[in-house]
Amino acid sequence: MSKRTAFIMGASQGIGKAIALKLADNGFHTVINSRVPENIESVKEEILAKHPDAGVTVLAGDMSDQKTRAGIFEDIRSQCGRLDVLINNIPGGAPDTFENCDIENMTNTFTNKTIAYIDSMKTAASIMKQHESGRIINIVGNLWKEPGADMFTNSMMNAALINASKNITIQLASFHITVNCLNPGFIATDRYHPFVQNMMKQNGMSEAESEARIASGVPMKRVGTAEETAALAAFLASEEASYITVLLLNLLIDLGNAFLNKVEINIY
Repeated sequence: MSKRTAFIMGASQGIGKAIALKLADNGFHTVINSRVPENIESVKEEILAKHPDAGVTVLAGDMSDQKTRAGIFEDIRSQCGRLDVLINNIPGGAPDTFENCDIENMTNTFTNKTIAYIDSMKTAASIMKQHESGRIINIVGNLWKEPGADMFTNSMMNAALINASKNITIQLASFHITVNCLNPGFIATDRYHPFVQNMMKQNGMSEAESEARIASGVPMKRVGTAEETAALAAFLASEEASYITVLLLNLLIDLGNAFLNKVEINIY
């Protein structure tokens, strides 16, 4: 298969789905993944309805599981013959604090996301090296620079992923493989709405009041959309972004009040 191929984890909803649709628009053969086969099949149908001749491969499975992960990458090798773009997109763990953090929860969180991301990058890079080109894009949380009080383990995990990505990018640059991290914060996806509901419960606010409070800390005075995040991911996956590695785009940075105070772009 000569068509550029992109593998998108968590492509059944939210940011992952938006990226899959955008890369399909840009002519990629998309390999879409989700834990639930039925959910990901509907995304395939949506892509094909818009692009009947598009190449779409469905590989369902839990990418946090090592054996499943290895099998899916082997399927990519055998069915697609190449891999040009990897979108690492796995949710973080449950909220916790330093005082109530649990060793088992911390271990599971690091195994299910941090280790899964690093292992996926390693395997993807081995495939990309065959064509001496590739794009690795990690969807990380925004709590990597300024930790969240109730996100103790996730904050550590995100910081570890950013540090690892910086290290990996140096080792892969000579193969023309870039590694970039997107740090989306308040994006209007399925995961945003439970946050609003929790704020309503904790503060006795209405839904409108909660959403207004969130938006008040954003310079644009609104939360972002999955499509806007996907547009940036699509650029980083393009040939035009061949000299960008590592880019850390923080759509939101937690500065203690859980709201955006600035937009920051760091290029190392």
